[in-house]
Amino acid sequence: MTSTSAYDPPAGYGLRRNGTCLATEETCANPYDDWHNCCPEGTYCNDDNTCCPTSSNCAAFIEADPHCANNVTWDLYDSNGYFCCLSSSYGFTRNDLVYNGTRTGGVGCADGLPDGESLTAIPPVARGVGSESATPTPTPSPADTDTATTTPTPSDADADADAETTSSSSSTNTGAIAGGVVGGVAGLAVILALIWFIMRRRRQRIAQGALVTPADSASTAAKEYSGIQQAELDDNTYRAELYGNHNAMAHELPANGR
Repeated sequence: MTSTSAYDPPAGYGLRRNGTCLATEETCANPYDDWHNCCPEGTYCNDDNTCCPTSSNCAAFIEADPHCANNVTWDLYDSNGYFCCLSSSYGFTRNDLVYNGTRTGGVGCADGLPDGESLTAIPPVARGVGSESATPTPTPSPADTDTATTTPTPSDADADADAETTSSSSSTNTGAIAGGVVGGVAGLAVILALIWFIMRRRRQRIAQGALVTPADSASTAAKEYSGIQQAELDDNTYRAELYGNHNAMAHELPANGR
């Protein structure tokens, strides 16, 4: 359909159901057994399994532009006349019907694949736009799966280069750490040696100022008294303040001091 028409959906060919129509559908003809033709609610059942917008016969317009009354979820089939099945069903023909004692055929819709010698599956002539737009989820093939899940493996050269880079970086870090440790230990040793030297010099100065040996004292005293002559008194039992004869008579001075 290239233009909007009064006979566009919900006008079109009716749906073939095995059983009663839904409450939201109009129940139309009963071709055989429990099969019914159903039209969308609000439309009118008419000749040749058509659903018309009014009670007037519109079969000629629908036949000129064949489509289902629901062109979204219904698929269109043709077997000596048009009919529709749900997009989830499969259309078929059958040849085991009898009408007024005469063998005849019919059409229907199966929920699964048609099965039976009297049934023949037929393809749709037009699909609903809902079934056409539905895109099945692709199943990845083994090759696609391998491509998607395979992680590139680095070559031996790349692995060796990475190993050398890692080793070089590790060696550089180790050398820097070792150099820092050695430098720190050497600096600490120099500081400790300097402190020990200063304390030793200080103790030596204190010891030299506070301690004087006896030999040094005697030597110092001898140097102080050098040049002075020492003499002892003669061993004389008589000592006199005045020189003279000790046998001479002593005289007193007169009473008058004048």
